[in-house]
This record gives sequence, structure tokens and C-alpha cells, in this order.
Amino acid sequence: MGALFLIALLSFTATIHYSFAGMKRFMSAALSYGDRQGLQLTRDSRAALMKRINSDLINTAVDQARIVGLLQENVSGAVAGVIDDLMAGRLYLGGGNPELLRASDAEPEHPEQYALYHSAPGTAEVRRTAEGLRALSPAIPFLFELRKSSPFIRSAAVVLPDGVHLFHPWRKLPPEYDARKRQWYRKVLDAKGAVCWLESENHSVICARAAYGEEGLLGVIAVEVPIEPISDQVTAIRSGYLSFLTDSNGKMISGRKEFRELSGSASELQEKIKKGKKGVFRLQNGGESLLATCSPIPDCGWNLVICQPEGQAMKGIREMEKMLKTERELAQHAFERRIYGTVPVYIGITAVVLVLILLLGYFLAKQLTRPIATLMKNAHAIGNGHLEHKIKLHTGDELEQLGNTINQMADDLTRYIQNLNQAVSERQRVEAELRTAAEIQSSMLPEPISERAELGICAVMKPAREVGGDLYDYVFIDQNHLFFAIGDVSGKGIPAALFMATAKTLMRGFARNALSPAEILQQTNNCLEEENDKCMFITVFCGLLDCVTGEVVCCNAGHNPPVYLKPDGNSSLLRLPAGFPLGPFPQETPGFYAEEHFQLNPGETLVLYTDGVTEALNRQNEQFGAGRLQLALSAAPPAGNSLKQTMESLLRILHGYTENVGQSDDLTVLMIQYKGTSKK
Repeated sequence: MGALFLIALLSFTATIHYSFAGMKRFMSAALSYGDRQGLQLTRDSRAALMKRINSDLINTAVDQARIVGLLQENVSGAVAGVIDDLMAGRLYLGGGNPELLRASDAEPEHPEQYALYHSAPGTAEVRRTAEGLRALSPAIPFLFELRKSSPFIRSAAVVLPDGVHLFHPWRKLPPEYDARKRQWYRKVLDAKGAVCWLESENHSVICARAAYGEEGLLGVIAVEVPIEPISDQVTAIRSGYLSFLTDSNGKMISGRKEFRELSGSASELQEKIKKGKKGVFRLQNGGESLLATCSPIPDCGWNLVICQPEGQAMKGIREMEKMLKTERELAQHAFERRIYGTVPVYIGITAVVLVLILLLGYFLAKQLTRPIATLMKNAHAIGNGHLEHKIKLHTGDELEQLGNTINQMADDLTRYIQNLNQAVSERQRVEAELRTAAEIQSSMLPEPISERAELGICAVMKPAREVGGDLYDYVFIDQNHLFFAIGDVSGKGIPAALFMATAKTLMRGFARNALSPAEILQQTNNCLEEENDKCMFITVFCGLLDCVTGEVVCCNAGHNPPVYLKPDGNSSLLRLPAGFPLGPFPQETPGFYAEEHFQLNPGETLVLYTDGVTEALNRQNEQFGAGRLQLALSAAPPAGNSLKQTMESLLRILHGYTENVGQSDDLTVLMIQYKGTSKK
């Protein structure tokens, strides 16, 4: 017994020693592991946050640059459309009143009601006579029409090759002023009739185009667009971001005050832009570091810049690092208190344990083997799949805890199997609901029109998912007039389908109220914008077809230009003003959407489509394009084929081009053929 007691004493002493040493090593290992995990967590969080910040900054810059680009397309389309219509004879403005012309020294009381007549040095004297002014008077209504063609245009001008300048509204010019000597005038001539965007020195930009006739240059037509209304669309601080515009040299033209408040250095930003920095870069010379990115606006050479203070962006990471450091110190203090707090307990129980260890040794050995056997037997039963089997041990030690853990594991497996079965059932229910949503969307499409001999219609819509965001619609608003429309919602899936259904219902309702296409688009835009918290938008092309005369009145809101298909298969794209998509912003300006009139002759077809056709990709990541679309339509011309056969031929060619790559966007095509009224 003495030897057993000595052995027990030595064993207990060694156990205490190695227990304290082990606890210290465990404390060090736990703290080291916590430090490594905290460092890795901080590093991963910083990388993930920086990736998200980069993505948000770049995406926001691209989106806002597209907004400015759409505004410029609106002005360019207005300038090109008015000039083309005038030169093609589709726009008749009548004669002008020469009394509305005022020289630079004859300042009128209401300048906006008059036009300026200015002769550059060297202009022929005959142009200054009353007869010369009468010869120029037909340009007065042209200037007025050009000025009101877009709400963003501040003034319009015509510069003739002989030095005559006409401006609306009237403005004060120095006698020696000659636009022909300005750099922007020379750039417009170099463009050979294309629309040009050029920077101006008076905080505005110039959109200009040279007009040519059979005898050469007729003149240069220009409009002045102030920067302020354009910059108001993007210059605002939202969610810690600052967006503003710079010119082609990187000089800020909006948002200077807000940029200085963020301690930004304009010179450093200008240098970064000149070097062509891509992606997200840091600005550090002004004070606190700023994360910034820029997106070019091609038409005028501007840049859209988005920036955010790096401290604000990384605030969460810094707080997490501080919290981890504090928690580490608290954990170390807690470990040390627990370790050294056990010393009195060990000393107190040592004597009791040494006395009892000899008495209980025998009984402990005997009692230990019985629950182990029970544990092994029941664990084997559970391992064979009898998860309802329970291990019942009441030893009050680790074996009982191990048995409870195995029981808990069996319960967890049972719940996991139940949850898995429930997840499968839920997935089947969601798939059934999506199929139902697709059937509902399909039922919303208009019924085919077969009883009208003067009209042929064929349409197809293929969503990229179960439901999509494309739409097409046609309905007779009276006996002789057909309203038709096609649209494409930003995004796909159920949100786009709901937005599409709302837009379709609004347009059909406004059409039945006998509104014009421009009024239908403007009213639909304002209704969609009121509840558009997600800033979704939809591009739309709509129009009215007179089934008796074949005349079409149409209007475009940022949609793809339709194809004008003749019976023999020859086709062309209808060049219409681009317009602005519906949904993002309210539009209260009368006439914001411009209407176009053209004539469909018997046998001619109007083909409307969404970008799911022209932007379909093949295995080389090449788009189908408008050119291939026209060639595909000519493969089955309407003269020898029905509209259905023409449609099937187009889809077959498109499918062969994509080579089963998979549909990435919703695809919709609407064909409307005017057959002409029957002769009685």
C-alpha cells in the first residue's frame, strides 16, 4: 500500500506539473492560433471589401457615364434628325420674317424672340442689304425649330461659308468675331458631315454638323449645350460617393466644392487622368487618401469620375482590427487567471485524492469497463443505420458525455435527412411556381390577328429564364388604327417580368385613350418613375399604323432601330432619334419624345426586335449584329414567303450562328406587314 501511495503521489505531482505546463502551452497555442486567424480574417475581409469597393466604384462610374452619354445622344439625335429632315424635305418650316433678324448693335428687349445676324470681316456688302436679309429669312424658323428640338440646347447657330452668322436667341458679338477661324469650326469641316461634340470656353459644349449640297458646303449648324444641366444629373454625394465631370484634359468642370471638402487634390486627379489610369486608383496628395475611378464619355471627350474617402471605405476593417486586439488581450488575461486560480484547488484536493485513489482504484477499474462495452454496442447499432436507437449511460463522466454526443449526432442526422427532403419539396414547389409565372406571362401576349386582310402580324418572344423582361403588344384602338409596341426591361427574371407587365398595361391604356406615341411614352415614363425605387428602366419603340393609308407615326425611347423590309428582301434600318429610356427620371418637358412619320407601301414589313437578337453571341464571343439580321431577313423575303416562314428562317439562322452557346438575354421579334386595302 505504501508503494502504491508513493507511486500515486509521484504520479499526481507529475500530473500537476505537466498539466500546468500543458495549459500554458495550450494558452500560447490558442492565442497564436487566434492571432493567425484574426490576421487572416482581416486580410481576407480587406481584400473582399476592396474588391467590392472597386466593383461598386467602377459600376457606378460606368452607369453614370452612360446617363451622360444618353443625354448627349438625345441632343445629337435632335440635331441630326432636324437637319436630315430639313435637307430631305420631310420638314417644311415655311418662310421667315426678316424683321426677326437683329444686328449685334441692335439689342432687342426680348432676345429670345429674335435671331442675331452677324457678318464677319470680309463678308460681301450685298448680304447686308434688305434683299440679302430677306434671302436669309427662311433660316429663322429653322433656328427656332433647332433650338426647341431638345430641352438641353441653350442656343442654335448657322455659319455660312461667306461669313454670315445667324444665332438664336439674339446675343451680343464683337464686330471682329468670325467662327470660321475657331478651332471647333475646322474640326467640324474635317468630320465631313458627321455630328461632332467639341469643348467650348464658356462652360458649355458645342454639338455641330456641316451640311453639304450638290455644290459643296452649305454651312455649319451648331447648338450650344450648357454643362450645368448635364452635371446636375450626376454631381451628388450618395452613400459616401462623390461623382463629377472633367474635361478631356482632366480638369474638373463640376463638383469642385464637394471634391475640396473631401480634401481632394485636383492637380493629382488631372495627372492621373492624363496618364490614362484604368480601374480604381488612389489620390493621396490632398490629405486623406481617396479611392477614385473614371469612365470616359466618348462623344465629347469628358470623363465621369467617382471617388470615396479610403478611411470611410475601410472604417469597418479598422474597427474589426481594434476589436480583435482588445479581445486578444482579454482572452490572455482570462487564461492566466484560470490557470493560476487552479493552484489552491489542486493543493486542496491532492490530499483527498491520494487517500481515495487507493480505495477507489479497484472499483474505478471495474466500473470503467462496463459503460465502455455498453457504449460500443449501442454505437455499433447507430452506425448500422438505426438512428432512432439511443445510448443510455448514467456514469456522470466523459463516457456519458460521449454517449450524449453520439445521441445528438443521430438526432442531427435525422433532422438533416428531414430538412433535405423538405428542401427537395420546396425546390419542386418553386419550379412549379416559375412554370405557372411563365404561363401567366405567355397568356398576357396579344392574340394573333387573322381576320384583317390588309394586315399581317407575326411575333415571337423567348425569355432567357422561365420569365423575362421583353414585351411586345398590338391592339386596334379603333377600326382603322393599330397601336404596336416592343420593349426591353433592364435585367431578367421575375423583377423584369413584373416591370414589363406594368409598362405594357400602362401603354395599352394610354393608347386606348387616343394619345399620340410621344404622349404615350411620356405618360408611361412618369407613371413608372413614381414607384421605381430600384431605378429600373425599359427601352420602348411604339407607333400607330393607319391600316387604310399605310401611314406610320412612331416614337423611340432608347430602343434598337427597326428594320424596314421590302417584299424583295432588301432592307434598311430606320434612323430615328434615340430618345431616353422609360423609368429612371420624370420628364415634364412637352414634346420630350420626338415622333417620326413614314409610309408603308403594300407588301412592306416593319421588323421590330430587342437586343437579344443583335447581341446574341457565337462561340468566338462575336455578336450577331444588325447587318446579319438584315441578311437573315433577306433569306426568306416576304414576296415569296409568309411572315411565319420569314420568322422561322430568321430564328433558324440565329440558332445556327450561336451554335448552341446558350441564350444570354431575352429574345423578342415582332413583324408587321402592311398588305394594303382591297379595291372595291
